Amino acid sequence: MLIKNARIYGEESLDLRIENEHIVEISKNISSHSSQIFDAKNLTLLPSFVDLNVNLKNDSFSLENLRLLQSECLQGGLSAILLRDKMNYDENSFDLLKQVLDSLNLDVFASACVLDDESKLKNVSSLVNNGVKALELKSSQNAYAIKQAMNYALMKNVPLFVSCYDENFDDNGVMNDGELSFSLGLSGISAICELSEVAKMKEIAKFYGINIVFESLSLAKSLELLEKEDLKLVSIHNLLKDESACENFNTYAKLLPPLRTKDDVRLLRQALKEGKISFLSSFHSPKSLHLKDLAFYEAAFGVHSISEYVALCNTFFIKENLLSWRELCTYTSLNAAKLLGLNCGEIAINKEANFILLDENEKIATKANSLYSKDELFGNIKAHYVKGSPVN
Repeated sequence: MLIKNARIYGEESLDLRIENEHIVEISKNISSHSSQIFDAKNLTLLPSFVDLNVNLKNDSFSLENLRLLQSECLQGGLSAILLRDKMNYDENSFDLLKQVLDSLNLDVFASACVLDDESKLKNVSSLVNNGVKALELKSSQNAYAIKQAMNYALMKNVPLFVSCYDENFDDNGVMNDGELSFSLGLSGISAICELSEVAKMKEIAKFYGINIVFESLSLAKSLELLEKEDLKLVSIHNLLKDESACENFNTYAKLLPPLRTKDDVRLLRQALKEGKISFLSSFHSPKSLHLKDLAFYEAAFGVHSISEYVALCNTFFIKENLLSWRELCTYTSLNAAKLLGLNCGEIAINKEANFILLDENEKIATKANSLYSKDELFGNIKAHYVKGSPVN
């Protein structure tokens, strides 16, 4: 397989030769007798994205929802995802899930909550032995759960994702706590819900000597509490939208973590530019219309974002000259691939041939029920290859 004239990372036009599912040569004017040649003139070639926080529609497992997710990921330029444990499976149900995941055309890995629905410790060791790729923990859970999660992450050498949020501070909070929430008559989610938990988990992780992934970070001050080498996962939406998106009781802007202030957006974008964020995520958590088209209090948290993820990056980061593609793909692809132990995430020789071909200037359509329905988004994926084979 030969890709000709591709602007790799939006830079110099080069050719790519692919053999046995891997990139084996990158240079100018590669000659080949292959019958499979794709002329990518004027297209940008990027590594497929790898997302560490993806959820099924309505947090509900079904073959239909899984097939839908696979289709949207492949069309949206993702070749690997970490599927979050909203189903709260045990070792038996996970065995069934893994059989289905292994049959998909992209790499879908699963994480597992440390506690079950009754706040009892799961058989974590068995889950990891059977293929769970990472563990999940809420920072507000009890000290015993936190201790055991740290021990298992160390013992099994798997990532531990910690959601730094204490819902007990602001019961029934639905958006950022501030003047806007007050004017709308909505309960707010205060900054201290996140900041106190980040500080706590930083000290606990330091005590156990474990490098956890701090996720659901929405505040610039949270990053200030952490060291540059700490692993930090941030939703792209907290870098693009502020709390004003909730005006007129727009439930498509009801997210968790919530959209914060304009200053937080500005400072988070600056932190991304300075390399203080480790991973970006689409935080894909789609909800059906009947769960969103409700009063703000009753509407579900969540956002449908996989199909727009690449275009959002192109429109708001690349076209605004915040980052280059090579820099940005560190946060959307390379760092996440390394965390999961994958041989992909960058365009380099001997890496798996997982890449997209993008027209950076072509406008894409947005749906009326999208958080970005009023934005012009640019960046249409013309082709996506996974392990050297086209998937859309």
